[in-house]
Amino acid sequence: MEHNFEANFFTLLEFLDAGSRLQIDAACTRRSAEPQEIIYGQGDPSDSIYIVASGVIEALTQSPDGLQTRSVGFMGRGDFFGDLGVLTGHPRLALARACEATELLQIEKLAFLNLLEKIPKLGAYFTRNLARRLHQTSTKAHLSVYDVDLSGNLRHFDLLTIFQAITSTGRTGELQLNNSSNELIGSFFFTEGRVEHARFVHLEGVEAVWQGFVQSCTAGSFMFHVMDKPTVAFSEEHRIDHGCTDLLMQGVTRRDAYHALPEPLREMQGRLGRVAELLVWTEPETEALAARIWELMARRPQPLASMWRRLNSSSLSYLEVVSQLITSGQAEWIETVDPETQTDTQPLPKPTKP
Repeated sequence: MEHNFEANFFTLLEFLDAGSRLQIDAACTRRSAEPQEIIYGQGDPSDSIYIVASGVIEALTQSPDGLQTRSVGFMGRGDFFGDLGVLTGHPRLALARACEATELLQIEKLAFLNLLEKIPKLGAYFTRNLARRLHQTSTKAHLSVYDVDLSGNLRHFDLLTIFQAITSTGRTGELQLNNSSNELIGSFFFTEGRVEHARFVHLEGVEAVWQGFVQSCTAGSFMFHVMDKPTVAFSEEHRIDHGCTDLLMQGVTRRDAYHALPEPLREMQGRLGRVAELLVWTEPETEALAARIWELMARRPQPLASMWRRLNSSSLSYLEVVSQLITSGQAEWIETVDPETQTDTQPLPKPTKP
């Protein structure tokens, strides 16, 4: 039986016998890395391979004078790196550094080569992955003709990390997110590293950015194309004026606030209905959103999910207002799993030239 564990080292371990797992465990040394810590430099001897246990590792290439760097990929839990140099005997082709607090498993070169000989499934695993990465490299080389600058799998990292990488390059171009069916679900246009336009699911503008930061995409891919004009039509009404640093800092705060919400609320289960006759709202920044939600509930309680899809508001902004309506006694949350609740990430309309 063919097992599909190529993408994740820890999934592979589940298919190995106990003796093989003990051998691998004995060869591994745990290593912790602080944010921005260099794991190894470009040109260093290839003396170990690494598996990411938690956190994110970024691979970068440096110009010969060391003054310029280019991000070439990110690795998350279950990914491994450093194996190519170990297998070929060549120095490191890229620098590897931690993007955040990261835990690694390190296997020294001699121990790694011995494991490949003793455990056939391990050897087959690395062989298939090398072939897969060679195919990806060839594909990227072909796509580079069309100015593709950065791409990866959404399973490994969130949009906040991807934004940080693009911001650091200062490039102008379009970031596109695709779901597992290769349908476009998000588009973000950057000018010199600063996002100016955004569409994600049904949202546009900065609310689309906030939604991208808080919503986890467990499947799909991203690709950043260097270009002068976007391929998706954006409204000037929703142009984004936030600076890069402010946007990223607010993104981290909003992500944490979103995950602090009760899970049933995050999943938008149930319905929301009026309790009070009139809306009383004292916060100017969210007054328009609260009034619109109140209007949608005029006749009867509404499913949280379907009501959100009628608003240009990130789920966090929306649910914070919903929470205030409930805690103030002006609305009630009917906790039932509603068949209208939609959790799948829906595609954007087919992109057209503006």
